[in-house]
Amino acid sequence: MKQHFKFAVDNIAKFGDTDVFPYPIENHIFFDKPNEVVEILDAIHKDFDSSLLMIPPVYAKSLSVVGYSGFRPATQIDPIWNAYLLALVLSIGNEIEIARVPTARNTVFSYRFKPDETNRSIFNLEIGWQTYQKTCVEHARKHAYVMACDISDFYPRIYHHRLENALKKASINTECIRRIMELLKRISEGASYGLPVGGPAARLLSELLLNRIDRFLIAEGVTFCRFVDDFHLFATSREEAYGQLVSFSELLLANEGLSLQKAKTKIMSREEFLSTSFFAEENEPESEEDLRTRKFIGLRLKYDPYSPTADEDYEALRDELQKFDIVAMLAREIRKTRIDESLTRKLIHAIKFLEPKIHNQAVISLTDSFPVLYPVFPSVMILIKSLIDDIDKSTRTAVFQSIRNLIKQGSYITRVPANLAFAIRVLAHDDSEETDAILAALYKEPVNMMIKRDIILIMAKRNSDYWISNCRKQYSVITPWERRALLIASYILEDEGKHWREAIKKEVTPMDRVAMDWAAEKKNVGSWDVPI
Repeated sequence: MKQHFKFAVDNIAKFGDTDVFPYPIENHIFFDKPNEVVEILDAIHKDFDSSLLMIPPVYAKSLSVVGYSGFRPATQIDPIWNAYLLALVLSIGNEIEIARVPTARNTVFSYRFKPDETNRSIFNLEIGWQTYQKTCVEHARKHAYVMACDISDFYPRIYHHRLENALKKASINTECIRRIMELLKRISEGASYGLPVGGPAARLLSELLLNRIDRFLIAEGVTFCRFVDDFHLFATSREEAYGQLVSFSELLLANEGLSLQKAKTKIMSREEFLSTSFFAEENEPESEEDLRTRKFIGLRLKYDPYSPTADEDYEALRDELQKFDIVAMLAREIRKTRIDESLTRKLIHAIKFLEPKIHNQAVISLTDSFPVLYPVFPSVMILIKSLIDDIDKSTRTAVFQSIRNLIKQGSYITRVPANLAFAIRVLAHDDSEETDAILAALYKEPVNMMIKRDIILIMAKRNSDYWISNCRKQYSVITPWERRALLIASYILEDEGKHWREAIKKEVTPMDRVAMDWAAEKKNVGSWDVPI
């Protein structure tokens, strides 16, 4: 299993543990001390059941935003158990992929397992959402009607016994399957359903479950395409399309206990579908702006800073983006009542590749438009954090003031835990006393332990030794994530921190010890800011 532990640790260090929440500080530890983390995982693996009792899986469940009025539950798993779960799934990943509908059928386009030993990526980077959309267009040209639909509350409603049965049909590694299911049960608080949203392990497991639906549709002779829980079914007549809707709904309910989202289920004529797709030539742009938008949607913004050709790739991407007025396109979206979320996310992501002189203007535009950008608020915060050292002082001041106002006023934007988690990561760079007061007050509130953990680290980054010193007195009653953060933060307390750590060293977990060693090494190098 060690090869899978190493792959899981490297993957998390490079790509993160989730696409919903900010990355935990353990990602830095995974990057700097992978061998020590692998040894912990190996020890867990050799005595799994005892490890569950001694260091039970800790996780934070929270809401993230979907659209302007919807939410979805998401889970951040304790990093060491998240890595262990991922390694288990990786160990049977090839068997899961073999069990799925083959890629050659051009039917299923999401999370095709193809681990890259060099890049440490897990899924096939050549097959994805764009391939899915383009193939849907090809099928629509050959069929009179298209039914577009997706599954309602898919991840939270996945039944564990159905998943376990699917795993047992795909793999003979019964012990691996037992451990996967035991972890899922723990993370689901004993319930017999639900997968943790956000990580690659859950993505691959969910694909295996959906494979049952895929196989049913193929057996029924239905032409369809799927990306995660989004389906497009193709029919030669309206009657056939409605028949497919009935049959598909019955299939989901009877076999998986799932249902379709009514608001997103739509039967369209070929012409109607093609007229709304960015990937259809039949969708004639109404203006030059629409034409540029379509070209931009088709642009790949993939950039790997670890690639041997990273510099050349970066320049090539910047040259390609020069063909678009990204700021003007973003301004056009912001002026709308409701943004196109996919397009806006891509525009926001593109800003960091533009000339530095453009960054201030772009950041101010985003900051002035938080309400309309509510569905993509985490993307805005991620961008601003990445540019915080490049934008000028007045822009930084405006950003910090806007975020502080959101929190102080109890805005609906930052009342969403995932949004608040990203917002305080930006505030970590604000050295004002007002932010100190806001963070200290937030810590006293009954907020998610993920946010409390980050507040401890932010206070350490701000060198608020008085606050960290007082916080350590609560060590015995705070959550495991706060404890690990406090152990790292205590290195700003010099001798006081050293004596305290010595006094409680018998209470720490193996991962805590690695975190302490990591912090000590960083501190000894010289000037060190706690990364957050």
